[in-house]
Amino acid sequence: MFKENDENLALMLPFGFRDIFPVEAQERKDIDEALRNEFISWGYGEVKTPIIEYTKNISAGAGTKWKDKLISFFDIDGNIVSLRADMTVPIARLSGMRIKERQLPVRFFYFANSFRQSGPQKGQKRVLNQAGIEFIGAEGISADLEILNILINLLRKSGLKDFKIAIGHVGFFETIAGWFKLDKRGYEIAKENLISKNYVALKEFLAIIDSAKAEVFMDMIKPAKDFKDIEDLWSGIADKKLDLSIGYLKEACGVLEGLGFSENIIIDLSIMRDFGYYSGIIFEIYAPGITEMIGSGGRYDGLLKKFGLDVPATGFAIDVDILHKALGGLIAGKIENTHRIILNAQTSDCLKALRFSENLRNGNNIVELIFDSDKDLANICFEKKADFLFKVDFNKNTVFITDFKKNTRESKNIEDII
Repeated sequence: MFKENDENLALMLPFGFRDIFPVEAQERKDIDEALRNEFISWGYGEVKTPIIEYTKNISAGAGTKWKDKLISFFDIDGNIVSLRADMTVPIARLSGMRIKERQLPVRFFYFANSFRQSGPQKGQKRVLNQAGIEFIGAEGISADLEILNILINLLRKSGLKDFKIAIGHVGFFETIAGWFKLDKRGYEIAKENLISKNYVALKEFLAIIDSAKAEVFMDMIKPAKDFKDIEDLWSGIADKKLDLSIGYLKEACGVLEGLGFSENIIIDLSIMRDFGYYSGIIFEIYAPGITEMIGSGGRYDGLLKKFGLDVPATGFAIDVDILHKALGGLIAGKIENTHRIILNAQTSDCLKALRFSENLRNGNNIVELIFDSDKDLANICFEKKADFLFKVDFNKNTVFITDFKKNTRESKNIEDII
């Protein structure tokens, strides 16, 4: 029962919401500024979307089971609308409405509150203070590696210690469901237990179908530091989709190791999210002493098609409240960026390109990566108002530089640029 004053005003907030006082508000602002600097340095631009979306659009993107988690009401015209539950679906909708294929790829970042329904007995918050990025029109492993590179960079630069990014793949569970010959109901039961991390119920359910396979599966989903710890377990499962999923993860982890990030990466094949749009690599962020997940992300290639733009995409979201809790506050200085550079390289040189671009960013440049040479680079540079185009040939150790302000072209050794 809530307290009332003489005018019968409720002297409390609705459950799941809270007030923020000046010290905490300033600390959050400092965190936002640090994240913003990292996003901008990779060529991402800020977007804002309305707080309300049509419920049918959110449901189409997130899945029909999300209706119970939406805070919904009737608009004045009789349509059912909902407060946005995340930012991926609204940005997919925005991209489908506003982005033309000639503009692709596009890189967006955001800072926004999202809202989700929960019961008062659960003690969960109903407003999420999120920051994140969406890389639209981004196909292939190089795009997934870019967003993971950004994520690790900003967490390290924020001062967060000993954090872990658990990486899995949606294709793994889809393969295992076929291995167990699960019907639609069985698939949903197993998936829901994975999402809720109810491993006891999951094992019991699968053991009824095949106890030997259930034991192997439970060993496979234990978090591992190295693929060598678990790869023998799936050697007896002859499935092309499984091979592709695991191969994708091994390649991604290999590049992340080459970038010096291995201490922050673990393999976790149990990861499954309740949003229905994920289609490939998927990951979650954790830190010592924090029971909540700091953030999550992954690839969602089929989502934008629902809104009229059939292109791949990948991204992540961070819960700023939980990051703030993990950090205990952050003071970050503002960095003024100097030049905007479009860096073009081959996908096969992804690791070298990521390292080279980071060297350029250390000089306070904005560097946006475009892989392979079949893109209309001149138009991309024009659309993005780039100062320079760097075409890198790592085999020849050469950078071909176009200066758009001076209208000049020259080539230099990579070492001279660094």
